[in-house]
Amino acid sequence: MHLKVVYVTVGTTKFDALLKVMTSDPVLSALKDRKCRKLVLQHGNSTPVGETQLKLISTNYTIEVEQYKFRPNAEDIRAADMIIGHAGAGTCMDILNNGKPGLIVVNDELMDNHQLELARQLASEQYLYYCKVSEVADSVANLDFGALKPYEKATENMQKFVDALNELMTH
Repeated sequence: MHLKVVYVTVGTTKFDALLKVMTSDPVLSALKDRKCRKLVLQHGNSTPVGETQLKLISTNYTIEVEQYKFRPNAEDIRAADMIIGHAGAGTCMDILNNGKPGLIVVNDELMDNHQLELARQLASEQYLYYCKVSEVADSVANLDFGALKPYEKATENMQKFVDALNELMTH
C-alpha cells in the first residue's frame, strides 16, 4: 500500500515524542519506502520541527513536510492515505469515520493511560493498529494497512464505541 500523503496529529496535547519519532531517520526511511511524498504534521502544543530539519527531510527523503499548530483538519484527513496520531477519542473517531488506515501511537508518559485501552479495543476489532513511540518505524515499515476493516458508521457501532469509552472513563 502506497502512502503518498501521511497526516500526523497530536490533537490538543503536547506529544513531542511522536513528532520527534516521525521526523527520525528510521521512520522517514520507512515512509519513503512506502512512496510517501508529503507529511502533514499537526503539532498542537508540541514543539514544531525546525526549518533546517524540514529542508533536510525534503533533500534527503524527497518528502515535503507541512506543519501547523491548529486548524480545521477535515481536508487534511480526506487528503491523507494514512493517519498517525495519539490515541485520543477524537483522533480515533476521525480515522474510523473517514475510512482511513490508522496507526495510533500511545503516549506512555500519561499517568492514567486510558488511551492504551481504547487503542487495544479498536485494534482487536481490526479497525486500526496501535504501537508505542519506539515501535513507529517498524509499524510503518511492516504493517499491512490494507488489511484493516472499514468502520461502518451504523448507529450500533457508534453506541459500542460510546459504551467502550464510558467504561474506560469510569475505571
